[in-house]
Amino acid sequence: MSAWLDEWNRGQDVYISDRHRDRHFRAVTRDIIRLLPAGDIRVLDYGPGDALFADRIAAACGEVILCEAADSIRARLTARFTDHPGVSVIGPDGLTGLEAGSVDVMVVHSVVQYLDSDEIDALLRESHRLLAPDGLLVVGDIVPPGVGLVSDTVELLRFALREGFLTDAVPALLRLAVSPYARRRRRHGLTRLDEQQMTVRARQAGLSGRRMRSNVGNNQARWTFVASTASSPHRPRTLGEAQADRPV
Repeated sequence: MSAWLDEWNRGQDVYISDRHRDRHFRAVTRDIIRLLPAGDIRVLDYGPGDALFADRIAAACGEVILCEAADSIRARLTARFTDHPGVSVIGPDGLTGLEAGSVDVMVVHSVVQYLDSDEIDALLRESHRLLAPDGLLVVGDIVPPGVGLVSDTVELLRFALREGFLTDAVPALLRLAVSPYARRRRRHGLTRLDEQQMTVRARQAGLSGRRMRSNVGNNQARWTFVASTASSPHRPRTLGEAQADRPV
């Protein structure tokens, strides 16, 4: 993880354009909001990146905690949301200050591919500690075996066509292909997990979960796992079962 943190702290940009960045975070925000239960709840977003629309999630739930490990991104988040009463920003060390059972929904989106096996297990154990008895863990953008740069590129081009930044996509993809991010990804690879592997890891951490029908966000070559504490009667919802009238 430390090697990847170096990339984020250096300001490595994986977005084609400002429109791509905007549409990416809009899609993720939309899907997170659709998964939220009604009422005032606490949401913990672990590894949120720039979280452009965390204020919209806060408006839908009451409180959002952004836990970001990269110092440079965390500084941007702090500056962006310093005056927002419903959004707070912490580093990973700040998780120890959160009481057990104090989080209603924990989101871990596009993170686990950058973690090793021990780090994933530790994160799942921490989510078990933090989740309320009827809380929900959402692990999004998991890279399955067999999915790589080609699949990600195809999904990105589809997203670009749909969201109106296709003309920027091809030259930007050529630049990204020789970027430090791409070189590091080729050198170190990404962690890939299938549903059985994720289910077993979650069970070992005291969680019970399953794969959602749709991935959170725009890349449908990847997938999302939803879980709750094993003793909870709560059944994780799919996006198709989520409330469609939530504000986005």
